Amino acid sequence: MGTSSFLKKFTKRREELSSLLSVGLDPEWEKLPSVCLSSETPLFSFSKSIVEKTHPYATAWKPNLAFFERFGAKGFREFEMYVDLCRAICPEVPIIADAKRGDLANTAKEYAKYYFETLQVEALTVNPYMGRDTLLPYLDVGGFIFILGLTSNPSSSDLQKLVIQGKGEFLYEEVSDFTARLESEYPGQVGIVVGGTHPAELKKIRDRHPSLIFLIPGFGAQGGSLEEIYAAAGKNSVINSSRGITLLTKEDNFADLAEKKALEIHTQMSRLFG
Repeated sequence: MGTSSFLKKFTKRREELSSLLSVGLDPEWEKLPSVCLSSETPLFSFSKSIVEKTHPYATAWKPNLAFFERFGAKGFREFEMYVDLCRAICPEVPIIADAKRGDLANTAKEYAKYYFETLQVEALTVNPYMGRDTLLPYLDVGGFIFILGLTSNPSSSDLQKLVIQGKGEFLYEEVSDFTARLESEYPGQVGIVVGGTHPAELKKIRDRHPSLIFLIPGFGAQGGSLEEIYAAAGKNSVINSSRGITLLTKEDNFADLAEKKALEIHTQMSRLFG
């Protein structure tokens, strides 16, 4: 299929901004400012304010679908309104739909059509546990997928750090090799999720796969150090901050604080990038 629209947009934006910052969006209902809750479309109201204030510093957006899905059809509609808004305000910034989809191939085909044909987002997070035939539908329609490799949550080691008998390697290392093999078949369409809370493992996977694009959550609210992450992962990385930018307060000035924090991270990244 050739290089995806995600990779084209991200690399162009990365070079223009000298930054790797993805602004994540986790509009957790209980943490939304009252000024947003009073709106008829509270999730969209919150999202709109964040996009309007932080888009000058974003190399990507990463909305988490769970916070929209909670509210059923209304939530999905507000998510779609958010996607339309991003297209209108900053079409140069790619959208990574953080949905972590993972299902049988015929079901994956329907997800692929929704995200990449109906919504036309640029990338999607996916779970590889069910194997390659569950991933190919996304690639066959030209989408970019980030495969879950080593996630940032505390219990990621329950399965991801199991040792493969006979190889003496962790499962997440095999997943990274699997991701690289798939990327060689679909160049420019496959990346891997590696949590910023694992800087040593980040470096290990980067040494193993220098050209893979990493999506790195775990920076900011989850405690990952930007300097350590950047030193380990390098420029072929999308470094995401969600709560650490967007949920700093429930007061009316939440978007101004998000803008200030995004600028601060952008400045820090630009210094590292240079």
